[in-house]
Amino acid sequence: MLTLLALAAPAFASEPPTSDPAPDILVRQIMGLAFESQQSINSVPFAAGDSLKKVIKKWGPPEDISTVAANYWSRNVRFIYDGSTGRKTIVAIEDFGPQLKTIHLSDVKGLIGNPDSEKEQEGNYYVTYSDKENFTVTFVFQSAFSNPNPSLEMYILERPGLELKQK
Repeated sequence: MLTLLALAAPAFASEPPTSDPAPDILVRQIMGLAFESQQSINSVPFAAGDSLKKVIKKWGPPEDISTVAANYWSRNVRFIYDGSTGRKTIVAIEDFGPQLKTIHLSDVKGLIGNPDSEKEQEGNYYVTYSDKENFTVTFVFQSAFSNPNPSLEMYILERPGLELKQK
């Protein structure tokens, strides 16, 4: 993580304080947080594997909740949780911060390389990277049919070994 921050520091220093980080910095942040702590940019300090009860204790009740998802719209994050456990274990985090729209498919592939998988489905283009032990990150882009370099809509962080169980 220190290496990641060291690489990011010059870009932050050259950006005006009110602007979003450059796309390459955001991609490095996404992958660094996923690898080091299984967190997304907007979920910090919470990670996949944490309890939804812990989130509620610190952030208050979600703005919208279902049997498997707790939405914090104002924080640009959705926690997918396993309601079959008493602690409501977070199994995935969806991050949809507005700064992500500055990232394009070419930025992700250029920085990270070839993905483990990629597919077009239901009007979105999914690009997935995983280290198989700590994290899986799926970048969800606009459809690649009409634009070969679509912008990022959101990304999903999962931790291998955690899965959503149906009651």
